[in-house]
Amino acid sequence: MTTTDWLERPVALAPEVTLIDGADGHSLLFDPVSGRYVRLSRTGARLIPLLDGSRTGTALLEAARRSRGPDGVRDRAPVLLSFLTDLRAAGVLSVPPDPPRGGQRAFLWFLRLAPRIRIPARHLNRMLRPPSMALARYPRTFTTLTVAAALASTVLIVLATALPAPLSFAGPPWLLTVGVLLVQAAVHEMGHASVCQALGVPVREAGVKMFCLLIPLTYVDRTDAYRVRSRFGRSAVALIGPLVDLIATGICALLILLDPVRFADLRWLLGMQLFIVFNNLNPLLPFTDGHHAMEAGLGEINLRDRAFRYLGHVIFRRPLPAAHRAVSTARRGMYLAYGLISTVFVAMLLAMISMNYYSLILHFTN
Repeated sequence: MTTTDWLERPVALAPEVTLIDGADGHSLLFDPVSGRYVRLSRTGARLIPLLDGSRTGTALLEAARRSRGPDGVRDRAPVLLSFLTDLRAAGVLSVPPDPPRGGQRAFLWFLRLAPRIRIPARHLNRMLRPPSMALARYPRTFTTLTVAAALASTVLIVLATALPAPLSFAGPPWLLTVGVLLVQAAVHEMGHASVCQALGVPVREAGVKMFCLLIPLTYVDRTDAYRVRSRFGRSAVALIGPLVDLIATGICALLILLDPVRFADLRWLLGMQLFIVFNNLNPLLPFTDGHHAMEAGLGEINLRDRAFRYLGHVIFRRPLPAAHRAVSTARRGMYLAYGLISTVFVAMLLAMISMNYYSLILHFTN
């Protein structure tokens, strides 16, 4: 199928794709087969009823060329073509998208290098029903207690890190450290899942995946949190995990304060926990809870993707999707600023990691 041949076919939404009101009242298309959400602009949401399969893409474009609005007759076919092309690429039209090629295909292959051990949704939601019901019934009480515990943990962490360390102590107790971090990671993810369920959004699955076949990562698929309309709710879903990590770090700090000599080895664990907290709250890194919380607070959906699309548009003159064109100047400035700062930060981080690996290689080869 060539670039435009698909326009000769009737254009409709793919079977079972529905239009819903999601985060902050944004119109979203939801595909239950792929589990994907596609954000629409206000104009795009008004065009969805036209995609009922009674017209071909060519007929829709012909009508758009004679479109009449407040400013008179205007050719809106280019904008409509971009909109239909974006929907097709997202896989929500009855006309299937083109298969991935080149770099996109390699990227999808790279993402598949993550075998998983899954906990299906039905088991997970049943297991988390009691804490979720308690959260739903007493949201303010749990919010107050969690914030208070996080603040107390912060004070304990500051006191523990300021406490003089013993002159000498053994290396990291690896068995204890790894065991505590695994339990902490599991509670972290269960926190995400419990808040989702309390907000009426059951999670799809949870488990452990091996990123790039090397790094074990716990995860909870909370994609459906986009259905939560309030910014506070979506921020709570994102921040409960780091708050769990912060409270766990506070407990470790409390033990060190109670007996600095007996629990001296826990300083290794404290350092690792702080590293996890700081990195997970960093909004400049991809896929962090800090990024998701900032995204929710700004009322955005897929902020990072939008930022890099605008950055690519400015630097490489790549065309913008139709839904991105009706964005205010202030929003575009925010996207560009975030994209630039995030790019510079990640590039510096990768450079530092590469230099450390290079130094290690030189150390072991000389």
